[in-house]
Amino acid sequence: MRLLIITKTVDANDQLLGFSVNWFRRFAERFDLVTILCLEKGEFDLPDNVKVISLGKDKKHSKIRQLFTFYFLLFTLRKQYDAAFSFMNAIWIVLGAWLWRLLNKKAYLWYAHKTITWKHHLAEKWADGIFTSTSEGFRIKSKKVMIVGQGVDTDLFKSSDKKQEGGDRLKILSVGRIASIKNYEVLLRALKILDSQNIDFSLTVIGEPVFLKDFEYEKRLKVIVSELGLDDKVSFLGKVAHDKLPSYYQTHTVLINLGKTGSLDKTIVEAMASGTTVISSNEAAIKFLPKELVVSGDNAEELADKIKKIVGNDFSAELREYVIKNHSLNNLVERITLRIKNV
Repeated sequence: MRLLIITKTVDANDQLLGFSVNWFRRFAERFDLVTILCLEKGEFDLPDNVKVISLGKDKKHSKIRQLFTFYFLLFTLRKQYDAAFSFMNAIWIVLGAWLWRLLNKKAYLWYAHKTITWKHHLAEKWADGIFTSTSEGFRIKSKKVMIVGQGVDTDLFKSSDKKQEGGDRLKILSVGRIASIKNYEVLLRALKILDSQNIDFSLTVIGEPVFLKDFEYEKRLKVIVSELGLDDKVSFLGKVAHDKLPSYYQTHTVLINLGKTGSLDKTIVEAMASGTTVISSNEAAIKFLPKELVVSGDNAEELADKIKKIVGNDFSAELREYVIKNHSLNNLVERITLRIKNV
């Protein structure tokens, strides 16, 4: 069977979607041919049975031209795919459903975010199936929805003895887009409490701003760091390629995630798979994290107390086992493949 995938970008170095390259590689193991239409191409290494075609955003083509190219390729490639799979963007289902119906092709959507718009309501009507990570990932009640987990590569994200190399220092990590929804101010205030108690720690922040308001937010955070006297303890690393993330998870004691994204943050399960303790207020994560690792997300004193209490407690095996059982990439790709092939 042959699969057509439509996605925003194919780039292993992309901050948000770099992980998808590994997904596409796994799909290539299960389909005879995988054709990927993307708005823009970056760096990637994919098998010979994968074709990647840009719709032209990376070449500065207009949106009208990109749309024309999209329809042109859907039709001219019609004998090279049996089903279509839209990755994260419901708009491709909305735009392509009528043509896929005419061509007798089934269409599927992957979406994992709390935001629901008119596009998702239309996609739910027109898609043949919808895949998501958790019950919070697609907030429309539908028999078409199938929960398949987050899809973390547990061979790439795995436990290591590298944490022991840091000595007694508490090495704290945060990964993801720099945005106010992530509540970094609460984390910084909690760190000031730890500092006042002479606790040795460091914070590594991985990620970069995307929108203009995010850049302003990052500037404010750096001012707060200086005002709190934490310049020598807090490092902003910016973007890190997805395949380089495991070494950061493996060398840090705890990942702090205070995001209010609603759906399960992928960095949480990546850290868990890497044997890193996670403290979070994430709406989806608090359903399965041990109570010792759950915080409200807006209380610095509570967070500081939780961080102190994890020292000496090892949650690594328990957290990794949960990911292997519920969020592994192998299980996700296998379940999606079986659904698409109607096995």
